[in-house]
Amino acid sequence: MENQQPSFTSPIHRPCPDMAGCSNPDPKLTKKSLAAIEQLREKFSLKTSEERQAEEAEYKHSIAGFGFGGAL
Repeated sequence: MENQQPSFTSPIHRPCPDMAGCSNPDPKLTKKSLAAIEQLREKFSLKTSEERQAEEAEYKHSIAGFGFGGAL
């Protein structure tokens, strides 16, 4: 079994040749990419998924009280 090549049912599930860098990532490039993303977040006021979820939870908590007379 371990000598068998994986069979793909659809060509879209095959790994792309340009994704070869994912098998051996360079920590320096990863750090540089994360820094670039952080700069873009600050420049365009983008929030992380955790920040968006926290904001949504806070909003839901605040409107939950309005349905029952404001008591939480």
